[in-house]
Amino acid sequence: MHTIDESDPVKIHNYRTIAGILLLVTGGILFLDRFLKTGWLSLLVLPVIGFSLYFWGIRRRLVGLILAGGLVSAVGLGSMAAWGPAVRLDLTGRIGLTIPPHSPLDQIGYLALYTGIGRGLILLTPVALGLKPIWWALLPAGISGALGFCLLFSPLRWVDFVFYLALGVGLPLLLWGIIRRRVGLMIPGCLLLGAGIGVYLAWRGQTIGNGLAQTGVMLVGFAFGWLAISVIARQVVQKNIWWPLIPGGILAVVGMGLYIGGDPTHALGFIGNTGSIALMIFGLYLLLMRKGIHH
Repeated sequence: MHTIDESDPVKIHNYRTIAGILLLVTGGILFLDRFLKTGWLSLLVLPVIGFSLYFWGIRRRLVGLILAGGLVSAVGLGSMAAWGPAVRLDLTGRIGLTIPPHSPLDQIGYLALYTGIGRGLILLTPVALGLKPIWWALLPAGISGALGFCLLFSPLRWVDFVFYLALGVGLPLLLWGIIRRRVGLMIPGCLLLGAGIGVYLAWRGQTIGNGLAQTGVMLVGFAFGWLAISVIARQVVQKNIWWPLIPGGILAVVGMGLYIGGDPTHALGFIGNTGSIALMIFGLYLLLMRKGIHH
C-alpha cells in the first residue's frame, strides 16, 4: 500500500510549496496590519489565498482548486466591499482611502453579491478550460446574487424579496434544464419565474390596491409560467408537452375573472394586454412546431 508521498512526490512538493507561500503571505499581511493599524488590511488575506488557489487550479487544471479558490476569493472581495475602505477624491484633488458607513444590510448585500459572482466564476472557468462544468453552481450563484442585489438596490419590501428570490432560483433552474435538456429542471424554473413576476406585478405599487384584482394578476402571471413550459420544452427537447396548458389555462381564466370582478374599469385593457401576450406565445409555439416537423 502506497502513501501519498510515495505515490506522487512531485504533487506533494507542489502542495507544500503553495501552502508555504500562502502562510508566509498571510503572516506578512497580518503583521503589517498590526504595525500600520489600518483596521482593514487583514481583509486582504482571503482574496490573496483565494486568487492563489484559483490561478493554481487553472494552471494545474484541477476543478477542486478552482472551486475552492473562486469561493474564497468571492467571500474575500465581498468582505472588502462590506467592511473595507473605498477610494475617496477630496476637493483638492488628492486621492485617499476612507471606510464608508455601510449599514448591516448593505454589508450582507455586498457579501452575498460578491459570493454569487464568485460562484458564477466557478461555473464559467471549467467551461472555458474544457473541463467538466459544475452546473449546480448556477443555483447558489443565482440565490446569492439575487439576495445581494435585493439588499443593495431595492426598497426592501416583501414583494422585492419574493421577486428577486424567484428570479435567483427560477432562472438558474431554467438555464440548467435548457443546457442539460432536462424537463424536470425547466418545470420548477418556469413556475418560479411566472409566480415571482406575477406577484411583483400585482403588489409592486406603493398604494393598497384591490385584493381581487391583485390576486388575478398574480394568477395570470403564474399561468404564463405553465404556458412557458410547453413552449420552451418544444424547442429544447423537441417534444410536444401539452399537459401544462391545462393548469395554465385554468389559472388564466380564474385570474382574469378575479381581475374583472375586482377592477371592472380596467378589465378591458388587462384582457387586451394578456391576450396579446398569449397570442405571441401561441404563435411562437406554432413556429417551433413547424420547425420540428421540417426536421
